[in-house]
Amino acid sequence: MNKQSLRLVLTLSIITVLLASPVVVFAQSNADGGESFRRSTSEWRRGNSQMQEDIDDLDEDIVEDLPIPVLFGVALRNLTRNYGDPRTGHSHIGLDIMAAEGTPIVSPTEAVVTGFGVWSGAGNYVQTQAPGGERFVYMHLSEIADIDEGDVLKVGDIIGYVGHTGNAVATAPHLHFEIHDEDDETSDPFPRFTKVFDLEDKMEYLEDILENDADDEDELAEMLVTKFRSEFTAAVAQDIDLPEEIQAAMKRLGVSTAVVTTPVVTGNSTGTLKVGSRGTEVAALQAFLIKKNVGSGGRITADGAFGPMTRQAVIEYQASVGLVADGVAGPKTLAYIKAH
Repeated sequence: MNKQSLRLVLTLSIITVLLASPVVVFAQSNADGGESFRRSTSEWRRGNSQMQEDIDDLDEDIVEDLPIPVLFGVALRNLTRNYGDPRTGHSHIGLDIMAAEGTPIVSPTEAVVTGFGVWSGAGNYVQTQAPGGERFVYMHLSEIADIDEGDVLKVGDIIGYVGHTGNAVATAPHLHFEIHDEDDETSDPFPRFTKVFDLEDKMEYLEDILENDADDEDELAEMLVTKFRSEFTAAVAQDIDLPEEIQAAMKRLGVSTAVVTTPVVTGNSTGTLKVGSRGTEVAALQAFLIKKNVGSGGRITADGAFGPMTRQAVIEYQASVGLVADGVAGPKTLAYIKAH
């Protein structure tokens, strides 16, 4: 073989190796679920006509104001902006929402499930197509819900449960949530989370989860009552129907399920609610402020604990109706609430 032929053979060999290398690397990176994790919306559209129809049926407008998808235990004040924070070899492109392990995660919008699986970085993950061409990614789940690719989700339908799988195994349980646009560019989810689900909706979503998704509904109910007792007692105070499994768990754990009338509802009390007050009366006041959605009212939860954020919401409500804006829910404020 002359030198020219040898050079040609070597060149062709090198080209062959270079062309083959990315395929090998891609296959290795996808061995644990990465292929599904990396698929773009356009790829899903091309691969499944029914899915394309369902995606096209989603609203064309982006949902700007999102409720926190972790169903219990996370208020707006608990969120910490961490998009863009430095990570090993990259910048953080989502929002980490710290929450108790096993807490249900639900869809904040109508959506179509476009992928789920296990990947070394994301752990257990779910991807959904949301309105306005956006794609939401939920990562580090302890468990993925009983879902399939192509499932159409309503607001409040189960996605999975909070965990710390994947490269979050050494961290506290949390949901890593990402927003991708049609060009796969990410944006900061933090300013988009402007509200929490109200208690009535939470109980409705939870009832469906307990009936249709939970591996052990009694175990899940007891965990939730143990960790989020105040939310369920607040629901009792507002005479909101609780799922049967939650009622049974409350009885087993010695938590009262008796409906308690409160001064906010009846106006019969001459008491005063202020910073430091706790209980069902506070929870009912908070629920009222949330419903009115005045200023900080949308940033509190009906957890029965009167803190600085509840005080601020009371001040803003009082100012909006011409009461003395002192942040104390005394007899006059409670009487006005009862009348309105």
